[in-house]
Amino acid sequence: MSEAKPKQPAADETTILHLNKFAPGQAEPASEEGATIFIKRAAEQTVQDANRRVIVPASAGALPAGDLLGAVAYCYAKGVYSSADIERKMLQDPEFRAALDGVVPDPQTIRRFRRMNREAIQEVLEKFYTRLRKQKPPTEVLPGAQPPAPAPPTPAANEVQRPEENTSMFVKREATERIDQATFIDGMSQDY
Repeated sequence: MSEAKPKQPAADETTILHLNKFAPGQAEPASEEGATIFIKRAAEQTVQDANRRVIVPASAGALPAGDLLGAVAYCYAKGVYSSADIERKMLQDPEFRAALDGVVPDPQTIRRFRRMNREAIQEVLEKFYTRLRKQKPPTEVLPGAQPPAPAPPTPAANEVQRPEENTSMFVKREATERIDQATFIDGMSQDY
């Protein structure tokens, strides 16, 4: 685990994260329903699911399963993939850091958590992208996402897919790509 020494942000850093909402003991605003709160609720629901056990490495310290799951999924949804960058974002958030007495999970712990809980992270991201898909026009490109490929030729009348199938394929692909991107970036790091 890392001690409370916030690292200096890169000069071109633009990703603003609201990790304080994932800090243990944080009260959830009743009226707020933004992306952060939605992911927090989706993570808690995933942890409570009787069919899924979310495993938190002992080195994660006092961070409960739902909060760590939510924070990691939220970072991936916002385009922050590297475990070292996630640690840095946690250290930079004073409320999050204070809730953990200045000790946040280190990059190795975050990578281990991702490997042990890939399906749970996938589930949270799929819930988020399903919600996003229903709210926004499908032509919008999300931060960190690849631009949409040209539309395939129109299928024959007997092969038409229902919109729910398109949404399901999109969210599964988007969630998988985010996790694969994180795995790839961490695999390329020198301290892996």
